[in-house]
Amino acid sequence: MADGYEFTPEYDIAQIKASRPSGGVLVWVSPEDPDNPFTAACAHKITGPRGMDVTVPGGFNYDGASVPRPLWWFIPRADARFFRAATLHDLLYGTREGSRAVADAILRIVAEQDRMPWLKRWAAYLAVRLGGRAAWLDGD
Repeated sequence: MADGYEFTPEYDIAQIKASRPSGGVLVWVSPEDPDNPFTAACAHKITGPRGMDVTVPGGFNYDGASVPRPLWWFIPRADARFFRAATLHDLLYGTREGSRAVADAILRIVAEQDRMPWLKRWAAYLAVRLGGRAAWLDGD
């Protein structure tokens, strides 16, 4: 009897890309790095107001929404309505492109565009404004 299950993915990358919805982002999920389980499978560009373009590189690893585990019931790490905002926020914190205030505002704006409920997006925004300073200074 085996001690655990072995997972061997079998996929056709062309079929996966063809099935991706318009505007969707292809993301790999791996249990091997529980702190940063998400990886952008391909580069994608996010265009913002005033001509701001940010490219999330293929292979970029991130943790999704940086929400403490006890609050995942309220804001799951991979909520589709918050995933793009969290990805962009993680990238901006990692690269220090712009200011922390701009990165935090973008998190709220993109979450609103992706239809994250008002209370959840403002709770997330206030959380990063109040608690994100250490991550910004550490480079995480």
